[in-house]
Amino acid sequence: MIFSVSLFLACFCLFAQTFREAKIFVPPVNGTGDIGDNVFFFKQLTYEVVIQYHLLVRTQNESDFVLRGSIQRYAGEEQLKGYNYFNDERAQGSFSGPVPIRPIPRIRNTLGRREFFSWETNGNFVFYDTTGEEEYASGPSRLPALLEVRPRAREDFAPEYQDYVFFLELIDSSTGAALAKQHLVYNAVDDDVGKLVSVIVYNMLVGIPDIEEGNDWRNSWLFADITAMWAPMVYQSQQQPVNWVNFGLGLSLECQLLDFLAVGLGLQLVQNLIVVPASDGEEYQDFILQVPVAVKYVFKPLDHFMLEPYFGLSGNFSLMGATQPSFLSWFAGFQFGVKAGPGMIVIEPRFSMDFSKSFILESAIEYQRYLIQLSVGYKFGFLQKYSKAPRDN
Repeated sequence: MIFSVSLFLACFCLFAQTFREAKIFVPPVNGTGDIGDNVFFFKQLTYEVVIQYHLLVRTQNESDFVLRGSIQRYAGEEQLKGYNYFNDERAQGSFSGPVPIRPIPRIRNTLGRREFFSWETNGNFVFYDTTGEEEYASGPSRLPALLEVRPRAREDFAPEYQDYVFFLELIDSSTGAALAKQHLVYNAVDDDVGKLVSVIVYNMLVGIPDIEEGNDWRNSWLFADITAMWAPMVYQSQQQPVNWVNFGLGLSLECQLLDFLAVGLGLQLVQNLIVVPASDGEEYQDFILQVPVAVKYVFKPLDHFMLEPYFGLSGNFSLMGATQPSFLSWFAGFQFGVKAGPGMIVIEPRFSMDFSKSFILESAIEYQRYLIQLSVGYKFGFLQKYSKAPRDN
């Protein structure tokens, strides 16, 4: 029955996965532009994150990605070198367009979808058709009708009017690595600049997939499990060396001190049925409360497994008073866990041996216990550890 229920749980939820939208944090735009520029770009970024169906969060710690913007005074083309999507080989003229070999986010021209790649050149924004149906050109006459952008000439403004450049980065919160970068040179913020920011943000976020719900049970401070066990007992007797009908239940709490090391404390209620053939097959039944303390080594291969070889000591206490078990036992075992829903299904073989002999109190029969346990149960983690992405000083 226990194995049937366990197999059902495994089949039902082993590969049960839930997905959510990406969590994106937008910090205040730093740098100095014209009055109100920082607020304008910050509002534009947060608005675009929301309308593109991503989750806007308040802190970097709870985010999957960071969309970080900054403003600087425009100092010429030298200032913009290296702040683009394509690599040096393509920049040297081996490619006529701005799309890199493996763009991040990826291009998805499927099911009738047609994407354009935005590019700034000579102070203007142009768009490259990623389907390859047209060639890249920097002239405004080739600007597609995706957005109606009206480049403004410098003479439209006062001579002392300052140009600025808005830089935008998409950063992986878990590693701190920049996944995508773009920039926009502007004179003053208006609706046209807002439209261009929309295109930039769209290009950065369009390839972000939904995130698999990430309560990683392998990266928590505490774990709890409940198990059912089959615990045949081997003892020294010339008549009956093995009793196959011992069963039990177990509860345990585990603290993962390090990613590779944990300490566990548990309670196990184990049936202890002893048959003495020399006494006309008389049975002595007891229930033993075992309190195991274990040191576990933690291995986390792939994405769906957690393996824990361990050893420890167990205190033993009779609940019915029919036997007097050895006060202490040593044990060694191996817990195999496979992801199932928010936690994991665990299978755990264990061998245990008493330090001293046990007694049947009524008949003064003594025996040496050797226990072989095979447990099946469910384990889940809580108080999750959080990995912080590197921050700029």
